[in-house]
Amino acid sequence: MNSPTKLFGTAGIRGLFGKKVTAGLIIKLSQAVVKMFPNEGIIVGHDARTSSESLAQYALATISINGAQVFDVGLCTFPVIAFMSQKPEHKIGIYITASHNPPEYNGIKLLYNGREFTEKEQNKLEKEIALFKSILHSNWNEIKKQRKIVDANSQYFNAIIQKTNFKADNRTLIVDCANGPMSLLSPKIFSALGFNVITINSSIDGSFPGRLAEPSRENLSVLINLCKEKGVIGIAHDGDGDRVSFIDEQGNFIELSRVNALLAQLSLTTKKDGIVVLSIDSSTCIDNSLNAYPVKVVRAPLGDLHTKVLELINNGEQVVFAAEPWKPIFPLEWGLWIDGLFGAVVILKELVEKNCSLHTRIKTIPSFFSERRSYLVSEENADLIFNSLKNQLTTICASYKKNVLDFDGLRFDFEDGTWILIRKSGTEPKIRIYFEAPTKEQFKWISNIVEKLEKLIE
Repeated sequence: MNSPTKLFGTAGIRGLFGKKVTAGLIIKLSQAVVKMFPNEGIIVGHDARTSSESLAQYALATISINGAQVFDVGLCTFPVIAFMSQKPEHKIGIYITASHNPPEYNGIKLLYNGREFTEKEQNKLEKEIALFKSILHSNWNEIKKQRKIVDANSQYFNAIIQKTNFKADNRTLIVDCANGPMSLLSPKIFSALGFNVITINSSIDGSFPGRLAEPSRENLSVLINLCKEKGVIGIAHDGDGDRVSFIDEQGNFIELSRVNALLAQLSLTTKKDGIVVLSIDSSTCIDNSLNAYPVKVVRAPLGDLHTKVLELINNGEQVVFAAEPWKPIFPLEWGLWIDGLFGAVVILKELVEKNCSLHTRIKTIPSFFSERRSYLVSEENADLIFNSLKNQLTTICASYKKNVLDFDGLRFDFEDGTWILIRKSGTEPKIRIYFEAPTKEQFKWISNIVEKLEKLIE
Protein backbone atom coordinates (compact mmCIF):
# COMPACT_ATOMS: atom_id res chain seq x y z
CA MET A 1 0.00 0.00 0.00
CA ASN A 2 1.31 3.45 -0.92
CA SER A 3 1.98 5.99 1.82
CA PRO A 4 -0.91 8.44 2.33
CA THR A 5 -0.59 11.85 0.72
CA LYS A 6 1.05 14.38 3.04
CA LEU A 7 -1.59 17.03 3.66
CA PHE A 8 -0.53 18.75 6.87
CA GLY A 9 2.16 21.37 7.08
CA THR A 10 3.29 23.45 10.05
CA ALA A 11 -0.11 25.14 10.39
CA GLY A 12 -2.75 22.57 9.54
CA ILE A 13 -3.67 22.05 5.89
CA ARG A 14 -3.05 24.99 3.58
CA GLY A 15 -3.22 25.46 -0.19
CA LEU A 16 -4.85 27.16 -3.15
CA PHE A 17 -8.64 27.00 -3.11
CA GLY A 18 -9.91 24.73 -5.89
CA LYS A 19 -6.59 22.94 -6.26
CA LYS A 20 -5.32 21.51 -2.97
CA VAL A 21 -8.16 22.73 -0.78
CA THR A 22 -11.40 21.55 -2.38
CA ALA A 23 -14.91 20.53 -1.39
CA GLY A 24 -13.80 16.93 -1.94
CA LEU A 25 -10.98 17.28 0.56
CA ILE A 26 -13.34 18.77 3.14
CA ILE A 27 -15.74 15.85 2.71
CA LYS A 28 -12.96 13.26 3.06
CA LEU A 29 -11.43 15.00 6.06
CA SER A 30 -14.75 15.49 7.85
CA GLN A 31 -15.69 11.84 7.45
CA ALA A 32 -12.21 10.79 8.64
CA VAL A 33 -12.61 12.96 11.75
CA VAL A 34 -15.93 11.27 12.57
CA LYS A 35 -14.33 7.83 12.19
CA MET A 36 -11.42 8.82 14.45
CA PHE A 37 -13.71 10.32 17.10
CA PRO A 38 -17.06 8.51 16.74
CA ASN A 39 -18.39 9.51 20.16
CA GLU A 40 -17.41 13.19 20.18
CA GLY A 41 -19.41 16.24 19.16
CA ILE A 42 -17.72 18.33 16.47
CA ILE A 43 -17.74 22.11 16.26
CA VAL A 44 -17.24 23.86 12.90
CA GLY A 45 -16.31 27.47 12.22
CA HIS A 46 -14.69 29.53 9.49
CA ASP A 47 -12.86 32.77 8.74
CA ALA A 48 -14.00 35.52 6.34
CA ARG A 49 -12.45 34.27 3.10
CA THR A 50 -14.80 34.18 0.15
CA SER A 51 -14.58 30.37 -0.04
CA SER A 52 -14.66 29.60 3.69
CA GLU A 53 -18.40 29.58 4.41
CA SER A 54 -19.13 27.22 1.53
CA LEU A 55 -16.36 24.84 2.57
CA ALA A 56 -17.68 24.90 6.13
CA GLN A 57 -21.11 23.87 4.82
CA TYR A 58 -19.56 20.76 3.24
CA ALA A 59 -18.01 19.89 6.61
CA LEU A 60 -21.30 20.38 8.46
CA ALA A 61 -23.26 18.27 5.97
CA THR A 62 -20.73 15.43 5.89
CA ILE A 63 -20.50 15.18 9.67
CA SER A 64 -24.28 15.21 9.97
CA ILE A 65 -24.81 12.55 7.28
CA ASN A 66 -22.20 10.41 9.05
CA GLY A 67 -24.43 10.45 12.13
CA ALA A 68 -22.27 12.59 14.42
CA GLN A 69 -23.48 15.59 16.39
CA VAL A 70 -22.24 18.77 14.73
CA PHE A 71 -22.31 22.34 16.01
CA ASP A 72 -22.15 25.34 13.69
CA VAL A 73 -20.36 28.44 15.01
CA GLY A 74 -20.24 30.18 11.63
CA LEU A 75 -17.92 33.15 11.17
CA CYS A 76 -15.50 33.37 14.10
CA THR A 77 -11.85 33.73 15.01
CA PHE A 78 -9.51 30.83 15.59
CA PRO A 79 -9.16 31.64 19.33
CA VAL A 80 -12.95 31.51 19.69
CA ILE A 81 -13.35 28.05 18.18
CA ALA A 82 -10.32 26.83 20.15
CA PHE A 83 -11.88 28.18 23.34
CA MET A 84 -15.21 26.53 22.50
CA SER A 85 -13.56 23.16 21.75
CA GLN A 86 -12.77 22.83 25.45
CA LYS A 87 -16.46 22.22 26.12
CA PRO A 88 -17.29 18.54 26.80
CA GLU A 89 -20.20 18.53 24.33
CA HIS A 90 -17.92 19.37 21.37
CA LYS A 91 -14.26 18.55 21.96
CA ILE A 92 -13.36 18.36 18.27
CA GLY A 93 -12.98 21.55 16.24
CA ILE A 94 -12.78 22.01 12.47
CA TYR A 95 -11.86 25.54 11.44
CA ILE A 96 -11.76 26.61 7.79
CA THR A 97 -9.00 29.18 7.32
CA ALA A 98 -5.76 30.00 5.56
CA SER A 99 -4.79 32.34 8.41
CA HIS A 100 -2.40 35.01 7.08
CA ASN A 101 -2.11 33.68 3.51
CA PRO A 102 -3.42 35.64 0.49
CA PRO A 103 -7.17 35.46 -0.33
CA GLU A 104 -6.82 32.78 -3.02
CA TYR A 105 -5.67 30.30 -0.36
CA ASN A 106 -7.70 28.33 2.13
CA GLY A 107 -7.13 25.53 4.58
CA ILE A 108 -8.16 23.62 7.69
CA LYS A 109 -7.05 23.71 11.32
CA LEU A 110 -8.12 20.90 13.62
CA LEU A 111 -8.58 21.04 17.37
CA TYR A 112 -9.00 18.58 20.18
CA ASN A 113 -10.06 19.81 23.62
CA GLY A 114 -8.61 23.30 23.21
CA ARG A 115 -5.40 22.53 21.36
CA GLU A 116 -4.40 21.81 17.78
CA PHE A 117 -3.92 18.24 16.58
CA THR A 118 -0.52 16.76 17.30
CA GLU A 119 1.61 15.42 14.48
CA LYS A 120 0.68 11.87 15.51
CA GLU A 121 -3.04 12.70 15.24
CA GLN A 122 -2.48 14.39 11.88
CA ASN A 123 -0.67 11.34 10.52
CA LYS A 124 -3.48 9.07 11.69
CA LEU A 125 -6.03 11.32 10.01
CA GLU A 126 -4.09 11.32 6.74
CA LYS A 127 -4.18 7.51 6.74
CA GLU A 128 -7.94 7.58 7.32
CA ILE A 129 -8.44 10.08 4.49
CA ALA A 130 -6.45 7.82 2.15
CA LEU A 131 -8.99 5.03 2.81
CA PHE A 132 -11.94 7.17 1.68
CA LYS A 133 -14.13 5.57 -1.01
CA SER A 134 -17.51 7.25 -0.67
CA ILE A 135 -19.61 9.23 1.78
CA LEU A 136 -20.99 7.02 4.54
CA HIS A 137 -24.71 7.53 5.12
CA SER A 138 -26.26 6.86 8.50
CA ASN A 139 -29.80 5.61 8.72
CA TRP A 140 -32.32 8.39 8.26
CA ASN A 141 -33.41 8.11 11.90
CA GLU A 142 -29.83 8.30 13.23
CA ILE A 143 -28.98 11.69 11.72
CA LYS A 144 -28.71 14.33 14.43
CA LYS A 145 -29.96 17.84 13.83
CA GLN A 146 -27.23 20.41 13.27
CA ARG A 147 -27.07 22.79 16.19
CA LYS A 148 -26.24 26.49 15.91
CA ILE A 149 -24.04 28.15 18.52
CA VAL A 150 -24.98 31.79 18.39
CA ASP A 151 -23.11 33.01 21.48
CA ALA A 152 -19.56 31.71 20.93
CA ASN A 153 -18.14 35.23 20.64
CA SER A 154 -20.02 36.25 23.78
CA GLN A 155 -18.69 33.28 25.75
CA TYR A 156 -15.11 34.08 24.73
CA PHE A 157 -15.68 37.81 25.39
CA ASN A 158 -16.96 37.17 28.92
CA ALA A 159 -14.13 34.77 29.72
CA ILE A 160 -11.33 37.08 28.59
CA ILE A 161 -12.81 40.09 30.41
CA GLN A 162 -13.22 38.07 33.60
CA LYS A 163 -9.73 36.57 33.33
CA THR A 164 -7.80 39.80 32.71
CA ASN A 165 -9.94 41.97 35.01
CA PHE A 166 -8.59 45.51 34.58
CA LYS A 167 -9.81 48.88 33.41
CA ALA A 168 -7.83 51.15 31.10
CA ASP A 169 -7.74 54.90 31.60
CA ASN A 170 -9.46 55.77 28.31
CA ARG A 171 -6.16 55.46 26.45
CA THR A 172 -6.52 55.59 22.70
CA LEU A 173 -5.77 52.33 20.91
CA ILE A 174 -5.82 51.72 17.16
CA VAL A 175 -6.90 48.22 16.13
CA ASP A 176 -6.31 46.89 12.60
CA CYS A 177 -8.65 43.91 12.12
CA ALA A 178 -7.41 42.84 8.66
CA ASN A 179 -11.01 42.77 7.38
CA GLY A 180 -11.33 39.43 9.17
CA PRO A 181 -13.44 37.98 11.99
CA MET A 182 -11.48 39.89 14.63
CA SER A 183 -13.63 42.81 13.47
CA LEU A 184 -16.48 41.17 15.44
CA LEU A 185 -14.53 40.79 18.65
CA SER A 186 -11.31 42.72 19.23
CA PRO A 187 -12.71 46.30 19.22
CA LYS A 188 -15.53 45.25 21.56
CA ILE A 189 -13.14 43.66 24.03
CA PHE A 190 -10.81 46.65 24.16
CA SER A 191 -13.73 49.06 24.44
CA ALA A 192 -15.10 47.03 27.35
CA LEU A 193 -11.68 47.21 29.01
CA GLY A 194 -11.85 50.99 28.93
CA PHE A 195 -9.87 51.90 25.81
CA ASN A 196 -10.87 54.57 23.34
CA VAL A 197 -10.73 52.33 20.26
CA ILE A 198 -10.12 53.50 16.70
CA THR A 199 -10.51 50.75 14.11
CA ILE A 200 -9.17 50.33 10.61
CA ASN A 201 -9.87 47.49 8.17
CA SER A 202 -12.77 46.46 10.40
CA SER A 203 -15.38 45.61 7.76
CA ILE A 204 -15.67 41.89 6.98
CA ASP A 205 -14.28 41.25 3.49
CA GLY A 206 -12.56 38.02 2.47
CA SER A 207 -10.70 39.69 -0.38
CA PHE A 208 -8.69 41.72 2.17
CA PRO A 209 -9.12 45.10 0.45
CA GLY A 210 -7.37 47.08 3.21
CA ARG A 211 -4.14 45.10 3.35
CA LEU A 212 -2.88 41.54 3.04
CA ALA A 213 -3.80 39.31 5.96
CA GLU A 214 -0.27 38.90 7.36
CA PRO A 215 0.38 41.61 9.99
CA SER A 216 3.96 42.21 8.87
CA ARG A 217 5.83 45.50 8.92
CA GLU A 218 5.47 45.76 5.15
CA ASN A 219 1.66 45.39 5.30
CA LEU A 220 1.06 47.80 8.19
CA SER A 221 2.19 51.14 6.74
CA VAL A 222 -1.22 52.78 7.34
CA LEU A 223 -1.31 51.66 10.97
CA ILE A 224 2.31 52.66 11.53
CA ASN A 225 1.68 56.17 10.18
CA LEU A 226 -1.47 56.58 12.28
CA CYS A 227 0.27 55.51 15.47
CA LYS A 228 3.14 57.90 14.81
CA GLU A 229 0.76 60.76 13.98
CA LYS A 230 -1.44 60.27 17.07
CA GLY A 231 1.25 59.04 19.48
CA VAL A 232 -0.72 55.92 20.43
CA ILE A 233 -0.32 52.13 20.41
CA GLY A 234 -1.59 50.04 17.50
CA ILE A 235 -2.28 46.34 17.33
CA ALA A 236 -2.82 44.35 14.15
CA HIS A 237 -4.51 40.98 13.69
CA ASP A 238 -4.22 38.47 10.88
CA GLY A 239 -6.88 36.67 8.86
CA ASP A 240 -8.04 34.28 11.60
CA GLY A 241 -6.89 36.03 14.77
CA ASP A 242 -4.14 33.80 16.12
CA ARG A 243 -1.37 36.28 15.25
CA VAL A 244 -0.88 39.78 16.60
CA SER A 245 1.59 42.59 15.92
CA PHE A 246 2.31 45.75 17.91
CA ILE A 247 3.16 49.30 16.87
CA ASP A 248 4.45 51.61 19.62
CA GLU A 249 3.57 55.25 20.27
CA GLN A 250 6.37 56.44 17.97
CA GLY A 251 5.26 54.34 15.04
CA ASN A 252 7.85 51.59 15.52
CA PHE A 253 6.96 48.04 14.52
CA ILE A 254 7.89 45.86 17.50
CA GLU A 255 9.85 42.77 16.52
CA LEU A 256 7.83 39.65 17.16
CA SER A 257 10.60 38.10 19.23
CA ARG A 258 10.52 41.04 21.66
CA VAL A 259 6.72 40.76 21.96
CA ASN A 260 7.06 37.09 22.88
CA ALA A 261 9.92 37.86 25.26
CA LEU A 262 7.71 40.35 27.09
CA LEU A 263 4.83 37.87 27.20
CA ALA A 264 7.16 35.19 28.57
CA GLN A 265 8.23 37.55 31.36
CA LEU A 266 4.63 38.45 32.18
CA SER A 267 3.69 34.76 32.30
CA LEU A 268 6.26 34.41 35.10
CA THR A 269 4.76 37.19 37.23
CA THR A 270 3.06 34.70 39.55
CA LYS A 271 4.94 31.53 38.53
CA LYS A 272 8.64 32.16 39.11
CA ASP A 273 9.88 28.91 37.62
CA GLY A 274 8.92 26.33 35.06
CA ILE A 275 9.53 25.63 31.38
CA VAL A 276 9.20 27.92 28.38
CA VAL A 277 8.73 26.12 25.05
CA LEU A 278 9.82 27.94 21.88
CA SER A 279 9.76 26.88 18.23
CA ILE A 280 13.10 26.14 16.62
CA ASP A 281 13.06 29.44 14.69
CA SER A 282 12.55 31.59 17.79
CA SER A 283 15.00 34.32 18.75
CA THR A 284 17.55 33.97 21.54
CA CYS A 285 16.47 37.41 22.71
CA ILE A 286 13.67 35.52 24.50
CA ASP A 287 16.23 33.30 26.27
CA ASN A 288 18.25 36.38 27.24
CA SER A 289 15.19 38.21 28.59
CA LEU A 290 14.57 35.28 30.96
CA ASN A 291 18.07 35.16 32.46
CA ALA A 292 16.78 36.56 35.75
CA TYR A 293 14.21 33.76 36.09
CA PRO A 294 14.89 30.14 37.12
CA VAL A 295 13.28 28.76 33.98
CA LYS A 296 14.35 26.21 31.42
CA VAL A 297 13.93 27.00 27.71
CA VAL A 298 13.08 24.05 25.45
CA ARG A 299 12.77 24.21 21.68
CA ALA A 300 10.28 22.31 19.51
CA PRO A 301 9.56 21.87 15.79
CA LEU A 302 7.76 24.77 14.14
CA GLY A 303 4.04 24.01 14.00
CA ASP A 304 4.18 21.30 16.65
CA LEU A 305 4.53 23.20 19.91
CA HIS A 306 1.47 21.38 21.24
CA THR A 307 3.13 17.97 21.13
CA LYS A 308 6.10 19.17 23.18
CA VAL A 309 3.89 21.10 25.61
CA LEU A 310 1.61 18.09 26.17
CA GLU A 311 4.60 15.77 26.57
CA LEU A 312 6.07 18.00 29.27
CA ILE A 313 2.74 18.49 31.07
CA ASN A 314 2.06 14.74 31.02
CA ASN A 315 5.50 14.23 32.60
CA GLY A 316 4.52 16.51 35.46
CA GLU A 317 6.38 19.60 34.27
CA GLN A 318 5.01 23.14 34.60
CA VAL A 319 4.93 24.84 31.21
CA VAL A 320 4.38 28.55 31.82
CA PHE A 321 4.60 29.85 28.25
CA ALA A 322 5.06 28.63 24.68
CA ALA A 323 5.46 30.50 21.42
CA GLU A 324 6.27 30.57 17.76
CA PRO A 325 7.50 33.93 16.41
CA TRP A 326 3.96 35.20 15.77
CA LYS A 327 1.98 33.01 18.10
CA PRO A 328 1.82 32.89 21.91
CA ILE A 329 0.30 30.11 24.04
CA PHE A 330 -0.53 30.48 27.74
CA PRO A 331 -0.91 26.88 29.04
CA LEU A 332 -1.41 27.74 32.71
CA GLU A 333 -3.13 31.09 32.49
CA TRP A 334 -5.54 30.65 29.57
CA GLY A 335 -5.37 27.52 27.42
CA LEU A 336 -3.38 25.37 25.02
CA TRP A 337 -4.27 27.23 21.84
CA ILE A 338 -2.45 30.07 20.07
CA ASP A 339 -4.15 33.33 21.00
CA GLY A 340 -2.76 36.67 19.82
CA LEU A 341 -5.73 38.59 21.21
CA PHE A 342 -5.19 37.28 24.73
CA GLY A 343 -1.50 38.15 24.36
CA ALA A 344 -2.39 41.70 23.34
CA VAL A 345 -4.68 42.10 26.35
CA VAL A 346 -1.95 40.80 28.70
CA ILE A 347 0.57 43.35 27.40
CA LEU A 348 -1.87 46.25 27.50
CA LYS A 349 -2.84 45.33 31.06
CA GLU A 350 0.82 45.55 32.05
CA LEU A 351 1.17 49.00 30.46
CA VAL A 352 -1.98 50.32 32.14
CA GLU A 353 -1.15 48.96 35.57
CA LYS A 354 2.47 50.16 35.43
CA ASN A 355 1.38 53.45 33.79
CA CYS A 356 4.10 53.21 31.15
CA SER A 357 4.30 53.40 27.40
CA LEU A 358 4.94 50.42 25.14
CA HIS A 359 7.96 52.30 23.77
CA THR A 360 9.48 52.49 27.25
CA ARG A 361 8.57 48.95 28.36
CA ILE A 362 9.89 47.26 25.24
CA LYS A 363 13.30 48.90 25.72
CA THR A 364 13.88 46.47 28.58
CA ILE A 365 13.84 43.60 26.06
CA PRO A 366 17.10 43.06 24.11
CA SER A 367 16.98 43.69 20.38
CA PHE A 368 18.96 41.50 18.00
CA PHE A 369 19.76 41.86 14.31
CA SER A 370 17.85 39.17 12.45
CA GLU A 371 16.64 38.15 9.03
CA ARG A 372 14.66 35.38 7.38
CA ARG A 373 15.25 34.60 3.71
CA SER A 374 13.01 32.35 1.62
CA TYR A 375 13.89 30.56 -1.61
CA LEU A 376 11.34 29.09 -3.97
CA VAL A 377 12.40 25.59 -5.06
CA SER A 378 10.81 22.86 -7.14
CA GLU A 379 9.36 19.96 -5.16
CA GLU A 380 11.54 17.44 -6.97
CA ASN A 381 14.76 19.30 -6.07
CA ALA A 382 13.83 20.46 -2.56
CA ASP A 383 15.40 17.56 -0.64
CA LEU A 384 18.59 17.61 -2.73
CA ILE A 385 19.08 21.36 -2.23
CA PHE A 386 18.20 21.14 1.45
CA ASN A 387 20.72 18.37 2.13
CA SER A 388 23.42 20.23 0.19
CA LEU A 389 22.80 23.32 2.30
CA LYS A 390 23.05 21.33 5.54
CA ASN A 391 26.30 19.69 4.44
CA GLN A 392 27.80 22.99 3.36
CA LEU A 393 26.81 24.75 6.59
CA THR A 394 28.29 21.90 8.65
CA THR A 395 31.55 22.16 6.71
CA ILE A 396 31.80 25.96 7.00
CA CYS A 397 31.12 25.92 10.75
CA ALA A 398 33.10 22.79 11.63
CA SER A 399 35.74 24.66 13.66
CA TYR A 400 33.33 26.80 15.72
CA LYS A 401 31.99 25.82 19.12
CA LYS A 402 28.24 25.56 18.89
CA ASN A 403 25.08 23.92 20.11
CA VAL A 404 23.39 21.84 17.40
CA LEU A 405 19.65 21.23 16.95
CA ASP A 406 19.01 18.78 14.13
CA PHE A 407 15.23 18.39 14.19
CA ASP A 408 12.98 20.37 11.84
CA GLY A 409 16.02 21.48 9.88
CA LEU A 410 19.49 22.30 11.19
CA ARG A 411 20.24 25.05 13.71
CA PHE A 412 23.64 26.14 15.01
CA ASP A 413 23.81 28.33 18.12
CA PHE A 414 27.26 29.87 18.61
CA GLU A 415 28.80 30.96 21.92
CA ASP A 416 28.49 34.68 21.16
CA GLY A 417 24.68 34.48 20.74
CA THR A 418 24.69 34.29 16.95
CA TRP A 419 22.64 31.51 15.37
CA ILE A 420 21.55 30.19 11.97
CA LEU A 421 18.77 27.78 10.95
CA ILE A 422 18.04 26.04 7.65
CA ARG A 423 14.64 24.38 7.24
CA LYS A 424 12.04 23.51 4.65
CA SER A 425 8.79 25.44 4.82
CA GLY A 426 5.79 23.45 5.96
CA THR A 427 3.27 25.59 4.07
CA GLU A 428 5.00 26.53 0.80
CA PRO A 429 7.54 25.00 -1.65
CA LYS A 430 10.37 27.02 -0.14
CA ILE A 431 13.58 26.61 1.80
CA ARG A 432 14.15 29.18 4.52
CA ILE A 433 17.32 30.42 6.16
CA TYR A 434 16.98 32.24 9.49
CA PHE A 435 19.90 34.02 11.10
CA GLU A 436 20.42 36.39 14.01
CA ALA A 437 23.20 38.11 15.93
CA PRO A 438 23.52 40.47 18.92
CA THR A 439 25.72 43.04 17.09
CA LYS A 440 26.14 44.43 13.58
CA GLU A 441 29.62 42.94 13.35
CA GLN A 442 28.42 39.45 14.25
CA PHE A 443 25.43 39.84 11.92
CA LYS A 444 27.78 40.71 9.05
CA TRP A 445 29.75 37.54 9.79
CA ILE A 446 26.71 35.28 9.72
CA SER A 447 25.36 37.09 6.62
CA ASN A 448 28.55 36.19 4.77
CA ILE A 449 27.93 32.52 5.58
CA VAL A 450 24.37 32.82 4.26
CA GLU A 451 25.68 34.31 1.01
CA LYS A 452 27.95 31.30 0.56
CA LEU A 453 24.97 28.99 1.10
CA GLU A 454 22.85 30.90 -1.41
CA LYS A 455 25.24 29.91 -4.21
CA LEU A 456 23.94 26.34 -3.85
CA ILE A 457 20.38 27.50 -4.56
CA GLU A 458 21.06 29.72 -7.60
